[in-house]
Amino acid sequence: MAGIKYAPKPYDKSVTVLERVEYFRHWFYVTHQKRGAVAIKLDINAKKLNRILMLEQLPDEELLTRMMELCK
Repeated sequence: MAGIKYAPKPYDKSVTVLERVEYFRHWFYVTHQKRGAVAIKLDINAKKLNRILMLEQLPDEELLTRMMELCK
């Protein structure tokens, strides 16, 4: 059964911080956002946003919440 992907179990809804950051990265690049504008909306500097987008740094819970709100 090589190559078959199984659907996630309905009770397995835990999402890691890394998965949320990757979702944010995808949203950021697909919607062609400007780094400076997004950094201002998140109330962080552009260097920190760049480190998050490059997965060099993970955001804290508060920043992660703001990032997910921005994606909506």
